[in-house]
Amino acid sequence: MKKKIISLMVAASVSQLAQAGHESDQNMVIEINQGLPSLETTVSKSTSGVKASPVSDGGELLQSITGVSAVRMGGRALDPVIRGQKETQLNILLDGGYIHGGCPNRMDPPTAYTSVDSYDRVTVIKGNRTVIYGGGGSGGTVLFERDWPMIDEKGYNADISGSYRGNGEQWELGADIKAGNDDGYIRFIAHEGESENYEDGAGNEVESKYDSQSNAILAGIRLGENTTLQASFEKVDEEDVLFPGAQMDSPYADAENSRIKLEHQFTQGALRQLKVEAYKSDVIHLMENSMMGVPSSSDTEGIRIVFDANAADIDWTFGADIQNNDRTAIGYMKMNGMAAFSQWPGVSIDQTGLFVEGEKALTRDDVLKAGVRYDRVEASASRAGETFGMTTPASQYTAINGTTEIDSNENNVGGFASWTHRLNEQYTIETTFSRSVRTADATERYIAKTSGTPWIGNPQLDPEKHHQLEAVLASDQGDLNWTLTGWYNRVDDYILRFKSGGTEQYKNVDATLYGLEAGLSYKLTDTLEFGSSLAWLEGENTTDDTNLSRISPLELNTSLNYQKQQWKAGVEWKLVAQQNDVCLSSDACGGQDVRKTPGYGLVNLHGEYTASNGFVVAMGVDNLFDKDYTLHESRDYLLDTDPVQVAEPGQNIWVKVSAHF
Repeated sequence: MKKKIISLMVAASVSQLAQAGHESDQNMVIEINQGLPSLETTVSKSTSGVKASPVSDGGELLQSITGVSAVRMGGRALDPVIRGQKETQLNILLDGGYIHGGCPNRMDPPTAYTSVDSYDRVTVIKGNRTVIYGGGGSGGTVLFERDWPMIDEKGYNADISGSYRGNGEQWELGADIKAGNDDGYIRFIAHEGESENYEDGAGNEVESKYDSQSNAILAGIRLGENTTLQASFEKVDEEDVLFPGAQMDSPYADAENSRIKLEHQFTQGALRQLKVEAYKSDVIHLMENSMMGVPSSSDTEGIRIVFDANAADIDWTFGADIQNNDRTAIGYMKMNGMAAFSQWPGVSIDQTGLFVEGEKALTRDDVLKAGVRYDRVEASASRAGETFGMTTPASQYTAINGTTEIDSNENNVGGFASWTHRLNEQYTIETTFSRSVRTADATERYIAKTSGTPWIGNPQLDPEKHHQLEAVLASDQGDLNWTLTGWYNRVDDYILRFKSGGTEQYKNVDATLYGLEAGLSYKLTDTLEFGSSLAWLEGENTTDDTNLSRISPLELNTSLNYQKQQWKAGVEWKLVAQQNDVCLSSDACGGQDVRKTPGYGLVNLHGEYTASNGFVVAMGVDNLFDKDYTLHESRDYLLDTDPVQVAEPGQNIWVKVSAHF
């Protein structure tokens, strides 16, 4: 019934309305929203300003932002971690819509389906500062966005790019071609990438091969003076992706994404704007080893309707959204084709949300912003009673968790309130208190893997309730700018994955996460700028008095950048402390940490030249001194009997070229 409602809502909106203008940058930018949004402290940079070297997908790009790390399992598909939170604790939207990967083991997080150069803008919102992009999002929200393109007088333009990294012989090619005018456009985006295995800093070969291809077509039309309609279709194909951090590789992972966007500007009354975004994402995935194959699918569709208005001197944003996700994954024995287990036994999770947030300038120096959100969640597993191998998923849930209830319904309420106060022309402070409710995902609820190491979900998990307090102090002195952020997150019913009796399983516990982040930039001269950032956090399971797993260690980044006319150059020095506060998989706590990770230091170099004809060439070296290191959050390198994570690449010389026509 909800699927029919989505179609009817889109059709009704298109038939009633007619046109809105757009503005966009030709270059992709990163927007990092760390606080003080009403006083214009959102930071926008080109992608080369965030990470100069080439990246294989969105996860690798996000990893370069302060307070953001990643879980590595192979050569690509890095799974982002923001402030110690990951997976569905983060809301990640691609061009306005959700996509949920087809692998229960996270071989394909949403960022795996992003060709970074094909997006115009990426926004990272740390913590809970908005309620309009879906329920949960306790760790943050990441928006990969595409805009109505800017096309010059000749009626078309094109951007062509290519890159090569020597370690692993990794290359990427991309093209973005646009044609049209103010009344409409058509846009074609193509991207292809390939990599062999790379070597770590010790000279060991890391199984990291992959082959990736994506193609998209986008079109937009003005329906009237104040209304635009846009539509897109994108196909992403991943082939022969190796994952030494899993017991299987992925012969293919294919996604088809469709989007429809309608925008209307109101010229009278309290209403200012209407946005309608409908999306559909279908993923098929295969993981296999010599004994088993696990084909899976994940189909997501949804709609978001958002109104902007001004009433009582308050800027309002309100609306509703629907998100439906269906997943299936069954493991088959290769020798006889028999079904051995079901990782997702016909899982459906449907979410319907209502939200409103408002922003009001109380005085010249004070801004108050607040929002509230309600979500109805319905979860079920239609095939939990079927026999796969020698047992049913339902009987496994009962054996491990003692529950016979499969389906569940939730009514979740979250929100936030923030106060921004300008102390004087130099200093500004902001405080934010929020509550976000994150429902258990399909794997946490319903996975029922019985071969190898059993991995059993818990259908009756309570949703996580995050209560966060954050304070930001910012200073703007012209050439010298800095921010200091402290945050504390008390979590009721944190969903903990742990191993007990040889079985991976889930339970609710209470937890706390807290941390500090600092950033500084100082313009030394007209051509030289010094930058530094620091991130520190802790995570504790207060119920069991143990550490939470995959908590990023203390990290300090320092950079010196030079820019004069067409020339750019820079050096980055990254220091990461050892991580001893762990919950090891081999310990009684049965955590996800592989080991106590050693600290490391890295030096990266880069340079760039921009010609007057729009041709840009950049070169650099990542990991200049060929350090052997691993990210603390990364998966166990299962091809090695010693407990060690999948290693990062050693010294990597790269070149990147692009041209705008």
